[in-house]
Amino acid sequence: MKHSRRNFLTLAGASSLLAIAAPKLLAQGIPQEILNKILPLPGKYGEYYGQAKIRAFHLHNQPETSPLHKALEELWIEVFKQTEGELFVSPIPHDASIPAGDPQAVQFITEGRFEIVSVAGPIIDQVAPDVIGIQNIALIYQSSQDAFEIINQPLFAETLNGSVAKYNLTYLPYGTFDNGMRVVTSIASKPIYQLEDFRNLTIRIPPSNDMAMTMAALGAIPEKFTMNQVFQSLKSGAVQAQENPLSVALGFKLYEVTKYLNMTNHAWSGYNTFFNTDFWNSLSPGVQKVIQNLLPVYQAKQIKAQEEYNQYAYEQLVGTLGMVEIKSNLSGASRELIKVYRSIYNRLNPQAQSLIRSKLEEKTGSKFA
Repeated sequence: MKHSRRNFLTLAGASSLLAIAAPKLLAQGIPQEILNKILPLPGKYGEYYGQAKIRAFHLHNQPETSPLHKALEELWIEVFKQTEGELFVSPIPHDASIPAGDPQAVQFITEGRFEIVSVAGPIIDQVAPDVIGIQNIALIYQSSQDAFEIINQPLFAETLNGSVAKYNLTYLPYGTFDNGMRVVTSIASKPIYQLEDFRNLTIRIPPSNDMAMTMAALGAIPEKFTMNQVFQSLKSGAVQAQENPLSVALGFKLYEVTKYLNMTNHAWSGYNTFFNTDFWNSLSPGVQKVIQNLLPVYQAKQIKAQEEYNQYAYEQLVGTLGMVEIKSNLSGASRELIKVYRSIYNRLNPQAQSLIRSKLEEKTGSKFA
């Protein structure tokens, strides 16, 4: 069963205006201005692209300097080598400048305009609400390692793959990469010392119902913008704060439009990788096996690199770039969020519920049947 483009974009939260505009840019494939930026690729990377029998593109919203982009480059070069030139995939940062950002990037994968995408859980919490909510539960994970103990279980991959299959998407085991714990950066008049400081705070969130419920329960006023709109939404005063991992604050230069680095560590963030199912099925079993074998290797490398980069980002933000660090005290937040926890949990399918139940019960002291 395939869903219409209109329905998918409604689910994903993209604006109708941008949803209409973006396909025109890609009517003949990748826009020439994007191709001019990535091709001819330098050195061996460009040489491999030219030699490949099958060429594909992998969208993500991070900059070229990010650990995610670098890991994907290394992954696909190794795939090219191990498949003896049969497949070469080019990662494209910033979602190839698609106006509607991540939601539309996912849509283009379902349609086959591109072949692969990596996106955060909140982007697809209306597409796979019965599984991905596991990643969106606030103040439940202490670290990335804590999150991956659940995400790397075979049951998670099996369940998520089953959930997105109706959208012509395929998810593979170890197909999630790290971005780290989310923190809040805020303007000069809005430091967050304690839970009460969320009251009436206008905060940018991704187009996510789970995140909207969470921030509203804390007393904030959530405003949905895609990642390519975050900087301008802060600069224009449309919002007073945003929440993302440290690497995003550095990579997207959010230190230019916010003052406080509020170390809330309120949620984990990562990138789930989806293949267009028709494309995945078109690959030979040998190529599929190479990809499946390499994913856990490069996931581990990326997690380590991301951890190191987040530490570097922290040092740059509070040192060189002059942001003011606040160690926010969010004690008591779990009580405010219990209804949100139950709402997300009740939307999960039984398999997904079994993955998160014990952690929720430990955190809240309540039973989740």
